[in-house]
Amino acid sequence: MSVPLQRASRRSTRRLALWSIAALFAIAMVALLAACGSSSSSSSSASPSASPSASATTAAAPWTAADLAAVTTDASLKAMLPSSIAAANNLRVASDIPYAPWEYYVSATSKQVTGFDYDLSQAIGKKIGIPASFNETPFDSIILAIKGGRRDMIMSDMYDNAQREKQGVSFVDYAYDGTSILVVKGNPKGVTNLDSLAGQTVCCESGTTQQALLQTLNTQLQGAGKKAMTILALPNQPAAFLAVTSGRAVGDLTDHSTAEYNAKTVNNGNSLEVVADPAAPQGYDPQLVGVGIVATNTALVSTVQKALQDLITDGNYQKIVDAYGLIKVTSAQINQGSKPIPTTSTSP
Repeated sequence: MSVPLQRASRRSTRRLALWSIAALFAIAMVALLAACGSSSSSSSSASPSASPSASATTAAAPWTAADLAAVTTDASLKAMLPSSIAAANNLRVASDIPYAPWEYYVSATSKQVTGFDYDLSQAIGKKIGIPASFNETPFDSIILAIKGGRRDMIMSDMYDNAQREKQGVSFVDYAYDGTSILVVKGNPKGVTNLDSLAGQTVCCESGTTQQALLQTLNTQLQGAGKKAMTILALPNQPAAFLAVTSGRAVGDLTDHSTAEYNAKTVNNGNSLEVVADPAAPQGYDPQLVGVGIVATNTALVSTVQKALQDLITDGNYQKIVDAYGLIKVTSAQINQGSKPIPTTSTSP
C-alpha cells in the first residue's frame, strides 16, 4: 500500500538541456565545478530559436520565427505597462536554464535559448509591443530577483502555490505540470512509485517542490515504520542527471514534462525512462504553472494576463503548446494554483 502524499510546499525548477549524452555529461561537470555558472547570462529576444527535435515532441509543427512575426501587437497593452518598463523598452524575464522542454540552450556552447517558456515569452512581448529578454537566474534566488527589481517576471516552469503567493508573488497561470521519477533505462532497482523509494538514495534539484515532496515523504515513510530515503539535493538538473546515470541515486524527482522529454531524447531514448505509476499518469500532484510577478505590480500582472488571453483567443498559444506537447489552460487567470488539473487535458 502506497504512503499517502500530501501537497508539496514548493514547486521546483529543474532544467536539463538535451542534446547528447556527451554534451549532458560535459554540462553536468561544468555545473558541478563552477557552482551552476553565472547568474547574469542572458539571451536576447530577437527571434525564437528552433523547437526541440521531432523525436522530442509531439508531431505538431514547431513554433517558428515566422509564427512570432505574425503575432499582432495590441498598442493598448504597452500603454498598460508600468512606466519604468515601458521607458526601458525591455521586459526582463528570469528563468533557470536549462530545463527542457521549458527552457534550454540550442547547443552545448550556445547562449541562445529555446523552449516553451522562451517562445511564449517572446509571443507575449510581441503582443504587448516590447522586447522580452530571457535572463538566466538560479531558481533558489529567482523570486528575490523580481522582488529586488533585477527582473520583471518569472517564466521558469514555476508552480503557482499558496506559499509563493504569501511571499508576495502573483501568478498569471499558463500551463500544468506534475512530478515524476526519472530512472536509468530498464529500471534495474525496480522503482514502481514513491513508496518504493524507501531506503534508497534519491536526488532532486535544491530549493524545489521535489525536495519538499521528498522531505514530506520521508516523514510519512518513517511514520509507517519504513526506512527513510537519503535525499541528494543538487544545484541543478545536469548534476541530478549525472547522479542517476552514475549510480549515485536510484532516481531523480523532476517535473513530469521534463522527465518525459529526457527519457525520449537523451541518447535517442536508450538511457533513461520515466517510472509509470498508474495512480499518477500526469505526475504526482499536478499543479498550475504561472508567470510570477511581484503582487504589488498590478499593472504588469494585468498587462501579461491580457496579452496571454489574446494569444489564447487568436490561437497562437495553442500553436506553442502543441509544439512542445504540454498541458494547456483554457483561459488566462490569476492565482488559481489551488484548482485541480482538468481530467480532459492531454498528457505531455
